[in-house]
Amino acid sequence: MSVLWDALNNIDTFAISLLLLSLGIALFYEMINGFHDTANAVAMIIYTNSMKATYSVIMAGIMNFIGVILGGIGVAYVIVHLLPLDIMVSSDQNATLVMIFSLLISAVVWNFGTWYFGLPVSSSHSLIGSIVGVSVAFGMMHGFSFSQSLNWEVVYKILTALAISPLVGFGFAFLIMKLSRIIVKNPKYFRTPTTSENGLKKKKPNFWMRTGIIATGAGVSFAHGSNDGQKGIGLIMIILIGILPTYYALNMEAHQYKIMQTRDAASNLAKFYADNNDNLTKLVNEKRLISALKIENTIAECDVNQVYNTTLEISTKLDGLKSYSELSSDDRWKMHTAVLCSDNFFGQAEKAYKSIDKDKSDYIADQRKQMITSTEYVPYWVIIAVAFMIGIGTMIGYKRVVHTIGEKIGSKPINHMQGAVSQAMAMVTILLANFAHAPVSTTHIVSSSVAGTMVAEPDGSVQKKTVNTILLAWLFTLPITALMGAGIYVCLSYFTK
Repeated sequence: MSVLWDALNNIDTFAISLLLLSLGIALFYEMINGFHDTANAVAMIIYTNSMKATYSVIMAGIMNFIGVILGGIGVAYVIVHLLPLDIMVSSDQNATLVMIFSLLISAVVWNFGTWYFGLPVSSSHSLIGSIVGVSVAFGMMHGFSFSQSLNWEVVYKILTALAISPLVGFGFAFLIMKLSRIIVKNPKYFRTPTTSENGLKKKKPNFWMRTGIIATGAGVSFAHGSNDGQKGIGLIMIILIGILPTYYALNMEAHQYKIMQTRDAASNLAKFYADNNDNLTKLVNEKRLISALKIENTIAECDVNQVYNTTLEISTKLDGLKSYSELSSDDRWKMHTAVLCSDNFFGQAEKAYKSIDKDKSDYIADQRKQMITSTEYVPYWVIIAVAFMIGIGTMIGYKRVVHTIGEKIGSKPINHMQGAVSQAMAMVTILLANFAHAPVSTTHIVSSSVAGTMVAEPDGSVQKKTVNTILLAWLFTLPITALMGAGIYVCLSYFTK
């Protein structure tokens, strides 16, 4: 917080207003994420009457917080790296702000609208769709081809994860529910929240089932925080870097050890370049290694022919440095740009060497991880703010989505065993995605897991109307938010000229 406080005391009122407005929109997006995704995480707990809604929300907030803390920042920066590098190294504050506001407005409008109608729509889909639309619009307006506007390899990876993860959740839940019917013979584990031995409504599950439902719900909340929470973190980091580059382009609170880590990694990569100059030059000539930037400009650090000098300069400038505050404002931004562009080049080299020399490819990957520690970081207050807003969103808006998850997916209300199984399998699926640094949809994984348990029941089935509505929302969220993001970007770019 000391860095933020220092920044607020040294920037003008207009910059403060832009910062607060953009942070407000980003945090509002996270609150709506709570409307959808975190509500999914506690839906079964609340619907089965295993725990009061207030306590469920508190538990979800705590587990989300822990999930964000322990989940790393891999998913956050996968989202960030969807954006054109041209924007990320641009000193044009207007371009960055237009991009931020465009994708946030698009994602917020769609998420809020679908929540109003009780549709379990993916916040991940809406955010990624908005980023895709904004990036393509940016590219087209600056002379890129469609293929150059985005890192389509990353997009393909994300879309694959978004498509496969619900199927995995459905399959796991179906199999485990079938096994549960075979292994567990006591009918009390298969009661619905609206039935009991005496016909009363909303009777709590027995102790063991209740414990299982609460534990698996906590697990889903943890998994959600470790995946979805990072998306909001990525957005806020884009905002901070775009509006306050002097203070957030580099980790100003980095210990000297971290600075030395970046310095040594840059030095090692420069040496690698020198030792493998012939191979790298050949790859450059074959266009297998290209300039990071797609637009001709004066940023020498992103010139494919200057990578060695740039990487070596990173090492030289950081030699003996105890704190990034010792660098001037210009040097901080130059350092940020140099690290991003060098990392982009060696990322290409890492992939190229996989088919040439696996050991060298692994070496490059290790050194890149060390080098980017000064640019890929997250202040703790950002994590806390995101976790808090997700919890608030859950408290305000959980009822609409809980009702859909509990009663409208299946042909009959979900029973206690189905609640525990669907949550457990959703948790496993999300954690597997985290391992692969793949952004996935908690909404669609939970919904598909519930559907899997419904189909597995002897007399169970799904409500085609609800499932079709969810599928349509799943299919149309990406293109609609992409079009919205692109349209908003074009309009804002026109009015801010």
